[in-house]
Order: sequence, then structure tokens, then C-alpha cells
Amino acid sequence: MISKLLPAPGTPRVLMFATLVNTFGNGAYLTTSALFLTRSVGLSPAEVAIGLSAAALAGMVLTTPMGYLADRRGPKQVQIGALIVLAACFTGLTQVHHLWSYVLIACVIAVADATVKAANGAMIAGAVPPAERVRTRAFIRSTNNAGIALGTLAGGLPLLLDARAGYLAVLLGNAVTFLLAAAVVTRVTAVAPASAPPGRPRMVALRDRPFLTFALLDGVVAALYNEVLSLALPLWLVAYTSASVALVSAALLVNTIGCVTLQVWASRGTHTAADAVGVARRGALVVAASCVLFGLSAGRPSWLVTVLVLGASVVHVLGELWLSSATFAVVFDLAPDWAQGQYQGVHQTGRQIGNMVGPPLITALVIGWGAPGWTVLAAIFAAAGLVAPHVIRWGLRSTTRHTSAGTVPAVRAVT
Repeated sequence: MISKLLPAPGTPRVLMFATLVNTFGNGAYLTTSALFLTRSVGLSPAEVAIGLSAAALAGMVLTTPMGYLADRRGPKQVQIGALIVLAACFTGLTQVHHLWSYVLIACVIAVADATVKAANGAMIAGAVPPAERVRTRAFIRSTNNAGIALGTLAGGLPLLLDARAGYLAVLLGNAVTFLLAAAVVTRVTAVAPASAPPGRPRMVALRDRPFLTFALLDGVVAALYNEVLSLALPLWLVAYTSASVALVSAALLVNTIGCVTLQVWASRGTHTAADAVGVARRGALVVAASCVLFGLSAGRPSWLVTVLVLGASVVHVLGELWLSSATFAVVFDLAPDWAQGQYQGVHQTGRQIGNMVGPPLITALVIGWGAPGWTVLAAIFAAAGLVAPHVIRWGLRSTTRHTSAGTVPAVRAVT
């Protein structure tokens, strides 16, 4: 019974535990970071935005090369190194007193964080049989959401204290969780470094047009569905309904419970990019339906707004889970076995681009246009659901998907 609630023994379970430790500290930091930087460090909101923008740019430029490094040096070693760098960065944040030191550390954090994710994906691809990769990745995502949720609760106390000592405790505690996660990762089976076969470009992911297209499309779609509850919904409730903003917490709780408990269920039957074609379409159309439900709440009585918002939240999380499952399958399956790290890096870059485009787009639609904006947002998701299958099939037809002499086997774990 317990085995059904956990990934396979060995590397999958170790990575799941490392993720739980790591994301607990991240959740606490994310809860307190804005107030720490403004009230304790003394930065203005504009300066915080400058640091975050610089970090996003650094991540977009360097994530793919770091994924390439994970392939060449081995994802286990690169992930451990990135976790140690993150521990040093969060310790260094305790000494930040002006903008430029914050910008520097924020850039290193962004690159190291993306490196951890890329190396983590490469490690799963190298140490887990192909049929179990998506399921393992689903367990990791469930654990990620659980860790952040628990960390968010823990970060509430420093917020109540609103004292520098409390914020510093969160930073140092987060640094410790990175070191603990690095210690846990040392227990996984090492994945052998891989080199490009003769005649193949080293940075093959940057020449793979179908995959680049998918990474960009998926990045924008993921940014939009992530911002629906955290950004669009609170602004919408204030501007266009009479319901309490506390309804946002209920919607986020529905999303968190769904992501923690149902992600593995949603990934069933999705093992390859071919399997993901229908799953991606279904997920995008379901998220589109949730946007229609959110839009129907304009000007309704508070009780009806509550019903519509909670119902839309349930629909939304189901679509999100299917989209995530499809993404896992596509990223693993379209990448050559010797380039999993750099493909994971390109996918992370797509997410970073989406995170830059998503917030202003969704704010302009929902707050600028009101209910029609939700309809347009639904149309964007529906269009993505119709386009994604063609992009995935394009990737499956691409010659970069054919293995050649000298390609490493699908599972290349070494003791």
C-alpha cells in the first residue's frame, strides 16, 4: 500500500526526499522575500523589480549551457554543486545592503536554481527506465508543491514578527535546507557523463526547432495558468465582484491539494510524446473552460461568485495536471539520451520567457477588459491546445529524434 504512495526505490525516492527538504526552505523564503528586501534591506519595490528582471535575464542566457554542463560532467555532480552554490547565496543575502549586491546574488540564484532543475530532469532520464520517467517526475512535482506549501506556513511566523532577526533566520534556514538536499542527493546512483556522438552538434537543443517551439509554447501556457490564481483572480475579485478576497486562499488551497494528491494519477498512461498529444489538448481545453467559469462571476451575488470560483478552481487544477503530465513526457521523449540536460535547460528557458510575458498579458486581459478578457484568455488556451499536438508531432518527425551510432543507451546509470 505504501509503495503506491511513493516512487520506485532508489534514485526516484531519494530525489523526492531531496525535493521536499529543498522546497520547504524555498517556500518559507518566498513568503518573506518581498518584505525582507524592502523593510530589512531597504530596497525600493522598483529596485527589487530590477533585481528580479536581471535574474530572469541571466537565467535565460545561462540555463541551457548549464544543462549542457550537466550532460558532460554528470547531472549528480552538477546538481550537488548548484545546491551548494544556492546555500552560499542565501547565506550571502544576509549581508546585502544595496542594490548591486542584491542583483549579483539574485542572478546567481536564478542560474543555480534552473541548473538544479535541469540536472534533476537529466538524472531522472539517466537513472530511471523510460516507462517510469513521467511517473517519477509527477511524484517530484507533487512533492515540490507539498514542500512549498509547508514552507509557506512556516514563513508566516517571521511575517508576523516583521523583524530582521526573523528574516535572517528564514534565509539561513533556507541555506541549511540546500545543504541537506545536497547531502541527500549524494545517495542517488550516479549517471555517467555523456558526449555528443560524432558528427552531431554539441548544443543540439538550440538547433532543434520543433523542441524550441514547444518550449516557448509550453512556457507561455504554464506562466498563464500559474498566474490565473495568484495574480488574475485577486485583482478580478476586487475590481469586478463583491466577494471577499479571502476566496483567493480557498482557490489556492484547492490547487495545492489537487497538485499534491492528483499529479501522479493525472500522469497515468502518459509515457511518451505520442501519448502526450491528446493529454496536452485535453489539459489546455479544460483550463480554457475554467477561464470561462471565472468570467461568469462578474457582478454576481457573493454566494454565486464563491460557487463559480471554487468550481473553476477544481476545473483549472485538472487541466493544469494534464498539461504538466504532457510536458514531462514531451521533454523526456524528444531529447536524445546524450543531451537530456541541455534539453531540460532549454525547457527551463521557455518557462523563464513565459514568466516575463505572462503577468503583463494576463493583467491586461482580465483587468483591462473584464469578462471579455477571460473569454480571450480561454481562447488562448484553446488555441494552444489545438496547436500543441501539431508541434509535438513535428518533433516526433524531426530527424534529431533518430539515434545514431555512438549514442548512449536509454538508461545510463552507474554505481
